Amino acid sequence: MKPYFSASVLFAAALTLPACGSADVAAPPPAELPSAVASGTGATSILNAGVMTQIGAENAAAKFLFDPIYDDHFGSLEPLDDALIDKIVKGEAPYDAVTAVFVTHAHDDHFSAKYMTEMLAYQPDLKLVAPAQALDQLRKEAGWNFGLETQVRAITLRNGEQSRAFEIDGVEVVAMRSPHTGWPDRHSDVHNITYRVSAPTSDNQYMRVMHFGDADPARKHFTDHAEFLSSARTGLAIVPYWHFGTANPDKLFDETFNAETTVGMHVPANVPEWLAGSDRAYFTGEGQTADIPETD
Repeated sequence: MKPYFSASVLFAAALTLPACGSADVAAPPPAELPSAVASGTGATSILNAGVMTQIGAENAAAKFLFDPIYDDHFGSLEPLDDALIDKIVKGEAPYDAVTAVFVTHAHDDHFSAKYMTEMLAYQPDLKLVAPAQALDQLRKEAGWNFGLETQVRAITLRNGEQSRAFEIDGVEVVAMRSPHTGWPDRHSDVHNITYRVSAPTSDNQYMRVMHFGDADPARKHFTDHAEFLSSARTGLAIVPYWHFGTANPDKLFDETFNAETTVGMHVPANVPEWLAGSDRAYFTGEGQTADIPETD
């Protein structure tokens, strides 16, 4: 079933949240996500925009967290309870043996400088990849020190730029910056980073995942990224749910993002009626899963 709101109505509604885009909400029960995680690999929801991914060969998959811990739910998103915060910070199952954490941008519903400082201190082998704006916030925390800073890779890009590919424990990472939803009227100064993370599996196959943070879905923002995006097919694109409400979203995902499948995130606690009535896959609570198809 297609969303019955127009793209213009959905996109305008997405600009009303205090920090990040989200549509006005209704109160149907959350839709069930139909996908199941493969043995040892796949994507698993945390809450809000938080996602854990395991990619690579099944017996040697690397585990990554995207936007896992945040300070504010702005009254419409699922809040993190103390028990979940403690597990993420201390690296307790299922959030154990994490190779790296990726932060898309330094808004309070995606990032917590306080808890990230604690997390890096508890897990000295953990790596953090984040925009320089997030590092600026970390440096203001009372518990921050130079030793923790050695665990951080800060990303500084202009809109339309990608980083050079770099490796984290044999997994390739490329960061690209595009405007935050609401640009240019809102959040034009926010460094919103999309990460493409790629791990080889076997026989020249790869598992690739992209997390878009709060990227504005306008296709014009990805013109400068076209060569990069077309260079390799991504198995799973993790997109803010309002991308599903744009005009011809399948073309956006398949042709612009060059993604095989998608799953939505950043969904309000009360799922918008148009989304609940659609056939889109999206995350609404901790532990839901989505497969990451292998691609060339």
